[in-house]
Amino acid sequence: MRTTPPAGRRGRALPAARWGFALTVVASVVLGLWGLELYTRDPRHPIDLSLLDLVYHDLQLFVLDSSPLEAGGPFPWQLEIARFLAPAATVYALFEAGRAIFAVEWQRRRRRRRHGHAIVVGDTPTATAISAELRSTGRYVVHADTGDAAALHDAGVAGAAVVYACADDRTDSSVNVLTVATASQARRSGKAGPLAVYAHVSDPAYALSLRARHLSQPHVGADFFNIDELAARELVRRDAATFEHGPAHVVIAGLGAFGQAMVVELARMWQLRGRGDQLTVTLVDPAAADLAEQLRRRWPAVAESCRLRPMPGHLGDMAGQAVSPPPHRTYLCHEDEDAAVLAALTVTALWHGGPRSLVLRLDRLSRLADTFGSDPASLLDDFEGVLWPVSVGSLIVNTVQSDDGTIHEDTYQRLAQSIHHLYLRRQQDRGGRFGETAALVPWEQLDPAYRLANVRQARDIGAKLTRLGCTVAPRTGDGIETADDVQVESLAVTEHERWMDERVRQGWTYGDVRDEHAKTHPSIKPWDQLPESEREKDRDVVRDIPLILADFGLQVVRLPQRTATGVPQPRGA
Repeated sequence: MRTTPPAGRRGRALPAARWGFALTVVASVVLGLWGLELYTRDPRHPIDLSLLDLVYHDLQLFVLDSSPLEAGGPFPWQLEIARFLAPAATVYALFEAGRAIFAVEWQRRRRRRRHGHAIVVGDTPTATAISAELRSTGRYVVHADTGDAAALHDAGVAGAAVVYACADDRTDSSVNVLTVATASQARRSGKAGPLAVYAHVSDPAYALSLRARHLSQPHVGADFFNIDELAARELVRRDAATFEHGPAHVVIAGLGAFGQAMVVELARMWQLRGRGDQLTVTLVDPAAADLAEQLRRRWPAVAESCRLRPMPGHLGDMAGQAVSPPPHRTYLCHEDEDAAVLAALTVTALWHGGPRSLVLRLDRLSRLADTFGSDPASLLDDFEGVLWPVSVGSLIVNTVQSDDGTIHEDTYQRLAQSIHHLYLRRQQDRGGRFGETAALVPWEQLDPAYRLANVRQARDIGAKLTRLGCTVAPRTGDGIETADDVQVESLAVTEHERWMDERVRQGWTYGDVRDEHAKTHPSIKPWDQLPESEREKDRDVVRDIPLILADFGLQVVRLPQRTATGVPQPRGA
């Protein structure tokens, strides 16, 4: 168990105390020896002692047992000082020894009583990167090697604000899931607020399946994240501005977790920008054709915004070939990082782009990123700025942080953004204009109260689907795309009641005119009194559920009807 508090004065105070102790011991020995010599020479205390005897009795001062002093005073001033200074040094030494012996237990007790700190479980590069980012926000971080109940208790889960489970899950895919499950069931102290729990899942397909199952159990602040997906999202966010006028073509070599995440994030970025044309994405991988089809089928944004060009094989096969049209970016995303580095250094056809056009993704070899550069002090040149090495760990550091101090947006926060984007699109189709109301603004400018309302709407998706006899699953193309009119109407009424209750709790009341400052709204009234245009907004909330989920690789599936005994009833019985 390790703790990493924010930097303070403790590190400087400890060496000063140790120097003071050392000087005290030296002064006690010197003054004691000097004083004993003067004391034994005094005719009033005729004691014949050798030098070794003097040294021995000098050391006895530290344990209050120097026998020559039994004859009484007066004592030389040197001995007077030494006979008090030496025991003081002994007391301090005993105190330090006791503190060292019981330090682990004291630290454990302090951690158990701490509030508002973060717990990071695991000893992996992901855990290190997340710890660094949390510390940069000023949060106190406690590291735990394992995620069992005892370790979490010792780490202070009772008062923690957030738990990140980042252990190595390559041999046990559920190790981090079990950690956050244990943390979420732990007993909380009375002063502690809600606990946010996040589990890193290396397999993107497994992470997606876990998110699907969790949508019907919306625990506050829980998520199953994949570091490659977070890194790809951040890389696209940082580089999005360069796509405004650049060629609508990129090359992605290596379709592992990071490569596939790059395709999805680029598609989303392109869809939001609405340039009109499709983004051409050349996919270089031995399984490029099959993976391209899977990406189109699972992610509507990819099918709508991208023209995928699979090139089965390896980048080495492109040596000496010109890529047409020239790509705006070439992303080397190989799982085998040695192969990616070798391709960057040997496939000269990739060196003809503009600044930062050749992106080299590094994780295990992340320290290699600092060796490339245009600076004369750099060990290796970067082809005059063409090569852009990025490490997965650095991409999640200094990202836009959530209000609760976490380092990424969870599933519900991202669903809330999709809900708002669909709302804007529908209102614009009906003649609405940006800025007309407080809600008709981009997500980045949206008032926190409206953001929270969208998050609550996202958390209600699972409950709505349960009432329909449906659930969520990873998208395969055979799910339910629309609900029938009766179901839409029933859930629209429920949605209006949920929205109205939420507004009333926030202090809103009915008013003929919508007033953001006075908190009056003309739609705060029963469903049967609403105008048709307002009812349609609630129906849109229900109709949009399949569209919102599809944007996250999920779909709505119908559960089998059950008899009174709980046995599944065949459809149509």
